[in-house]
Amino acid sequence: MTVGVSTVPTGVERLVGPDELFYSTTDRRGLIRTGNSVFLRVSQYSLDELVGSPHNVVRHPEMPAGAYRLMWDRLRAGRATGGYLRNLARDGSQYWVFATLLPLGEGFLSVRMAPRSPLFEPVKQLYAQVTAAEQEAARNGVSRREAAGIGAERIEELLALVGFSSYDDFLFEALPAEVAARGRLVAVAYSRPEAQGPISGLLAAAGDLEGLLGGLSGQLDGYQMLCDRLVQSSSSVLDVALRLDPAVTAAQYASRTVTDTVPVLLNVANVMALPMHTAVTALERMAPRLGRLRTDVADLRFQVALASLHNDMIAAFAAELVDGGLPASSLHQVPLLCDAVQEGVIEMSRTAQVVNQQLREVSALVTEALLRLDEFRKFLGQWRILVLRHRAGGVLGDLLRPIDDELAASQDGMELLRSLGAQVAALAVQVDAAALDAQVTRTRTATSAV
Repeated sequence: MTVGVSTVPTGVERLVGPDELFYSTTDRRGLIRTGNSVFLRVSQYSLDELVGSPHNVVRHPEMPAGAYRLMWDRLRAGRATGGYLRNLARDGSQYWVFATLLPLGEGFLSVRMAPRSPLFEPVKQLYAQVTAAEQEAARNGVSRREAAGIGAERIEELLALVGFSSYDDFLFEALPAEVAARGRLVAVAYSRPEAQGPISGLLAAAGDLEGLLGGLSGQLDGYQMLCDRLVQSSSSVLDVALRLDPAVTAAQYASRTVTDTVPVLLNVANVMALPMHTAVTALERMAPRLGRLRTDVADLRFQVALASLHNDMIAAFAAELVDGGLPASSLHQVPLLCDAVQEGVIEMSRTAQVVNQQLREVSALVTEALLRLDEFRKFLGQWRILVLRHRAGGVLGDLLRPIDDELAASQDGMELLRSLGAQVAALAVQVDAAALDAQVTRTRTATSAV
């Protein structure tokens, strides 16, 4: 039986508990195949009514179409996606979720949770502006498809104003933030000490897998902070190097004015220019590399958070079974969730290899830039001594002051960059795929025994 009645919003807000997770699967057209008890209770539809209905039966009419366009673009590209969604229950009440969607097999798997992170409120305000823009476009005769495109562009424009370069950039931050906020609230929500037999083994396997994923998530949080500090530090040192570069050129020019009496000055000025130019080149090459590194670390954090959420869904099914709220047949969804986690592990391993290669490349660029800057300082010292020895300070002294001032100002930045470079050189993302797979296999085995 499918749902075909249009629901009118009442404005009443339905709150979703921090420990509650919505679960559903659909085919590639978005028609619902199954849903869990939380989905049924909050949406106020029966499973018979939902199965075969389009998932947008719970779509709130004031949700911007652009948000769905952005998510569908990722899904059609075979990538997991997500976002904040305002949904509509059968009685017209509304409820907000952070939804995740994953292409899996011949359909899609979705796990949704109550929003808890600080990103939620700004997004609600952003959506209101985008909905207004889409409605204005519709009044001007724009098609629904075109309006969705306008909405998607507007969402990314507004996200850029709050520091996100793209929807992907936002998504990579939002999901880990929501999983982390939820984790703090419901750390023991699925603990069932009274559970015995295979169901106890299933909960234990889910708990152990969460421990592995939590450790990896903590590691990546540290890496992301290091990336952010590297971006700031390298940018600061590059600014100084770019200011020094013309000063060195000026020193070369000034040295030519005394080349008849002190030819060695021009020789040293020419020599010290090369390491400075090389340092600038290395620092300029570092900026896009750091951008890619930060994006891939964020992507890896997203993958870990998604696997953690899928594992939580497994634990939620098991805990509800212990509580007597579900028949044992509800665990038929667990193997699909195990598939999702296993696909995530494969993707994590691939991304970790990319991240580790980028860490090595960034470390090499930091080393190159600092070596060349140190080399420049050595030649600058020689040039300064020669200026004094040959009493050329009257001609060249004014050039030394801005160079010395810039170098003094850059000292702390260079030392910080040196320290961060050393940290990067010692890093490597450790995704223990064998250990993760072993826990997933353990989960499958325990499920089949229930």
